[in-house]
Amino acid sequence: MTSNFMRTVHLKTAQQFKEQGHDVQYVVKHFHKVGIPEDEIPELLPLLGFGLDADPLALSNKSRRS
Repeated sequence: MTSNFMRTVHLKTAQQFKEQGHDVQYVVKHFHKVGIPEDEIPELLPLLGFGLDADPLALSNKSRRS
């Protein structure tokens, strides 16, 4: 479980990415990179205005790049 503080930090960063024009896949990759648990990502995306139906592959672990 991610602490509220770290969740807020990562949400602010993701919001900046969205404002810069990045898509949901980019945001999901960021969440993976910083270690947000897979089960928390679907809770965070709607807070950023992304619907889970926008890109069903975006949540896939396959979109991860090392």
